[in-house]
Amino acid sequence: MRATLVWTINDFLAYRMVSGWSTHGKLAYPYYMENNKAFTLTNGGKASFFYYHRHFLLMNHRYRKNINDFFVSRVENVVAPPRLSGEELHDVVSKYDDIVFGFQSGKQKFPGFGLTYNWVKQSIFWELPYWKTNLLHHNLEVMHIEKNVFENIFNTVMDMKGKTKDNITALIDITLFCNRKNMELVFDGSQVVKPRASFVLEKNTQLLVYQ
Repeated sequence: MRATLVWTINDFLAYRMVSGWSTHGKLAYPYYMENNKAFTLTNGGKASFFYYHRHFLLMNHRYRKNINDFFVSRVENVVAPPRLSGEELHDVVSKYDDIVFGFQSGKQKFPGFGLTYNWVKQSIFWELPYWKTNLLHHNLEVMHIEKNVFENIFNTVMDMKGKTKDNITALIDITLFCNRKNMELVFDGSQVVKPRASFVLEKNTQLLVYQ
């Protein structure tokens, strides 16, 4: 009898541990790795993948030329980059054999990390002779992901102070990147007023939710 590892099932944070590709920063998206257009929000300070989804649309899709409802004044003409096969991934990770990554590396920095690659180690799974021929290496476990996504959405529609994603810094960034006049901050004399978003529940509806 022999055992075979078909794939791993883990949350997004554990993805780093089992794959060797860091899930932090602008290269956190592991599917297309360095081939993405993530950028850092000017005020929020976090990596944003705001308009990357338009790469997957057909070239003649009307959303690609929409300059008002997505990234302001930007037309998307780039196609989604090809997905690397297991053999191609193996060729890439093989380049990092002699580099010590992970917890043993301390605070050492290697040229290009976070810019052209996000590898932090070569996963031990690549030592399995069949691993590079697997069609799927890692699955995302939905329980914790669903919980985190739900909490973020719930706190936002309920306008929970200190927990909503619809905060001041987000609204300032919206002014820079989007055409959302109804969501921009309102300056009333010396006071800054945050407009009520259309997705925020009314107070009486919020009370019904809690009941």
